[in-house]
Amino acid sequence: MKLFANSKWQMILASISFLFLTIHTVDAQKFKYSIPGFDADSLKKSFIVAGGSSTVLRAGQGELIWNNSLTSYWLALHQTDENSPIIDRFRATQYISDIYGFYGISESAKWDVGVHIRYTRTRIDNAASSSMFNVFKGSDDLDALFEANPGATLFDQSLGDISSVGLRFRAAPLALDPKLVLNGGFAVKTVTGEDKARQLAADRNSADIGLTYYKGLNQRTYYFFGGTFQAFFPSSGINDEYLFNTSVNFSLIQQTLGNKWTFYPGLSYSLAFKPSKAPTETSSLIRTTEFLFAFGGVQYAPNPKFNVFFTGGFPLISNVVNPRQEIVRESYSNLSLGCRVGF
Repeated sequence: MKLFANSKWQMILASISFLFLTIHTVDAQKFKYSIPGFDADSLKKSFIVAGGSSTVLRAGQGELIWNNSLTSYWLALHQTDENSPIIDRFRATQYISDIYGFYGISESAKWDVGVHIRYTRTRIDNAASSSMFNVFKGSDDLDALFEANPGATLFDQSLGDISSVGLRFRAAPLALDPKLVLNGGFAVKTVTGEDKARQLAADRNSADIGLTYYKGLNQRTYYFFGGTFQAFFPSSGINDEYLFNTSVNFSLIQQTLGNKWTFYPGLSYSLAFKPSKAPTETSSLIRTTEFLFAFGGVQYAPNPKFNVFFTGGFPLISNVVNPRQEIVRESYSNLSLGCRVGF
């Protein structure tokens, strides 16, 4: 274990935490949405792709979704700018476990209400060659370490906690076209310690609004489109900056005969930005990160009310607006595994 408490390492900590926050936002958006069920009258035709369902349920119907994602990459630190020599590399890893619960409240399948609980676990390894699965290892007494080293960056230590809880909704606003679904919610951070909240990227509340739409090519092939806008708000004085993220995604959904297997390659683009504080900036908003992801996955549904899914993704483009930092694209991996139960 190595501890650093000077301003240089605090800047690195803040940067890595910021990257975690924006990247898990990208991950949540690119894997969040799916095509709605084909028969709004019954859960028997309702299914998800890659961790989320945009089906609006009828009154009395419900579903639980459990989605687990693991993201890991090397973060290279340059001497002065992106063309200068690399002076150090770290491995940054984040595990996120999301539990969603939805319940239909409208007989005409117009509205769902839901809850969302997120557990986050992070780790920064001083050795870039370390395994990303180290994030699941136990750690020393973190409270004592934080108390003894306030503001320190903890290397080679895994931190984990329930990071937020929130309320969700889904709505089908167009009676003539239920394939268009709105969804959104508000989440409140639950991590109390300032140092822990920063390192878990859980130092702000958030709200989001999005929509999904699909178009069928035949009985088993579909185009799927999604978009979302998410805002992070200052909370409890830990982080006083607003952050905004927009993303769009496209998937090609292919079901096999019998509808038990589903395959879904796709692309997702995300852009994060924040208000400018510098008087010399020509725009009131400045870009912070930009990502273009390619992803693909497979889903298996042994029966109409249960399915499991696995998704993997990697960045085609990864831009961090910091000349001294670089995500090593070849080292990047994202894996997602989960299941859904309807009742």
